[in-house]
Amino acid sequence: MKALKELTDKKIGLYIRKEDSGENLATGYGRLQWLRYELEEHEGRIETYIDNANSLEELKKLACDVIDGKIDVVLIWSIDELINVIGMILMLNCSLREIPIISFCESPERVAYVVEHQDELIEEVF
Repeated sequence: MKALKELTDKKIGLYIRKEDSGENLATGYGRLQWLRYELEEHEGRIETYIDNANSLEELKKLACDVIDGKIDVVLIWSIDELINVIGMILMLNCSLREIPIISFCESPERVAYVVEHQDELIEEVF
């Protein structure tokens, strides 16, 4: 990922939510491993936040760490994982603090669109 090459010495918050309760993110094959592979040459600190399919506890922790200034960049599998109330808080705080959100699946333009229009997207979901 081109965007990750510019993140030397940045504190990355890596967030992923299991797609279902049977998904095993600890195996050598899967979404988490793809993200870790992309970060192999990263020299900064990486904090990993993994939620179960029906949980947002780790997303809450990530949002708190962003607010507390402990994270410089948020790396996610998909922006869709942030289309919820906690994700909205995270996106708002990243936007206010100029903390980039990088998605493995979507372009920077798509992520910027979702961050900018998050209130409309949340209304559609709820």
